[in-house]
Amino acid sequence: MATLTEDDVAQGRPQPMIRFEQLPAAVDAPDARGPLTAEEEETWELCQRSFAQYKDAWFVAAGALDISLRGRLWRRDYNTAEAFIRDVADMSTSNAYRQIAGARIAALLAEPPRLELESNDLSRMRDSDNVRSYVISQRAAEGLTPIREDYGDDAAADAYRTVAEATGRDKVSQRTIVGVVRQFPRKAEEELNAEQRRERLRELAVKQAAAEAAAKVQPVEPTEPVAVFAALVLAAEAFASKTDGLAAAYTAAVEADPEEAKRLAVRLRDHLTTVVDNLPNV
Repeated sequence: MATLTEDDVAQGRPQPMIRFEQLPAAVDAPDARGPLTAEEEETWELCQRSFAQYKDAWFVAAGALDISLRGRLWRRDYNTAEAFIRDVADMSTSNAYRQIAGARIAALLAEPPRLELESNDLSRMRDSDNVRSYVISQRAAEGLTPIREDYGDDAAADAYRTVAEATGRDKVSQRTIVGVVRQFPRKAEEELNAEQRRERLRELAVKQAAAEAAAKVQPVEPTEPVAVFAALVLAAEAFASKTDGLAAAYTAAVEADPEEAKRLAVRLRDHLTTVVDNLPNV
């Protein structure tokens, strides 16, 4: 990694944090070999500064990762892209690309535009003074993938703002975002305009927040025999409702850590075997 030089320091302090929009456009250079050009050197140094602020602004670093990977700028200091990603971000290649995909959403939330998304309804145009900034986690940004794929980065960022406003939260958790998005229709099933998306998201966000609040309340353990059995059935129903993404979750986990994913899968299998063994004989 590059170290700060005298030019990097002003009045005893490092240069200000790099903003996402300060990053140059990513240039695809799959056949790039040999020393970096002067322009590439400048871009590579800027990317390295971005990596250094990774924990404070992950989406800026993710944007720098995108530039470095697509332009093969890492070739100056690393032998492989995998080694480069592991060194600067300490993550797998697949996770890096997932973060790259969500980076633009985070940037839009952090720096609202002077004028929000254009609309034929001029009354809905809002100046940035009325569009607040939000912080989004890497996982929550990843949870918005279906909306981003269907409607684009701006719509995904607007979805996060809508959920945050509906729930009154400054930062929306991955759990809430995933819960809302799972119930939101894909474009192929039902195409919605911007206002329809917001209205649907508001409804789902309120419903999700209520469900999460209810889950935190510790229920009184029933003692009546039928009530005891009904509680077990409800627990089974709750588990079943969350398993629609089980295969996809396992596949993603295998990419990140095959051994740990396999260990967890064995635990799941053992638990399910116990459930089957204990099912009523009806």
